[in-house]
Amino acid sequence: MSVQSTPVSATAVAGFDLVGATVRDLQKSLAFYRDALGLVPSVEGEAGVEFHLPDGSTFGLWQPPEGSMKPGLGVMFTVGDAAGAANAVRERGGQMSEPMESPVCYMAMGQDAEGNGIILHQKKSRDPHLPPNRARTLTSINGIDLAGYLVAEPQAAIDFYRDVLGLTPTDIDEDGRGSEFDLADGTTFGVWRTPEVQQGGFVMFAVSDVRAKLAELKSRGVTFSEVMDSPVCSMAFGPDPEGNSIIIHQRKAHA
Repeated sequence: MSVQSTPVSATAVAGFDLVGATVRDLQKSLAFYRDALGLVPSVEGEAGVEFHLPDGSTFGLWQPPEGSMKPGLGVMFTVGDAAGAANAVRERGGQMSEPMESPVCYMAMGQDAEGNGIILHQKKSRDPHLPPNRARTLTSINGIDLAGYLVAEPQAAIDFYRDVLGLTPTDIDEDGRGSEFDLADGTTFGVWRTPEVQQGGFVMFAVSDVRAKLAELKSRGVTFSEVMDSPVCSMAFGPDPEGNSIIIHQRKAHA
């Protein structure tokens, strides 16, 4: 891959292109996200599935060759120049591979301070698989409000994403439990310590009515927590078939 000189802005993380999970059993996970959560597959293959959501975000599932990748949720961060961004991360002390080229993108892969996988992702062009706008209902999954990692050491995670990856914290918890980072494309990434939940990735799926969605999930035999209210949102928590943390998330009007 030839690399040309690019402006600094091309190496900055601007958002995330995709949130997804590497899984042990693709068909079992596909059945959960399609039949229980109600996501509509946009692209299906032998090794993976992508779901393009109404807000323009993408969720994916992949079953890599056994032993090649650790199962779990992860984030593809958006950059304009994967090679330049990877170089910038390495210059700040992070570990990042040289970009790998696919027919539709360039990807450089690395790990954060706790070993969670991160991918710097440069699209070659607009995704040709994007579907036409779908109607939103009270219970449809309309997008991804927030994705991130549950961590053991929040300050070390904040230091990595701020000082190595170059993200700007926008909401550091005053009790030291974590932080959010609002990205340029309107998405939000977060790192949090939650004693009740194991370390790993999590994703907040956006719905218009979390209580209606919870009732729908229960009618399909899916176990989720009762709704928890905060000043800015309402949330219900549950695992997918592989134990990944899934949150159904409804923003309040003023959030």
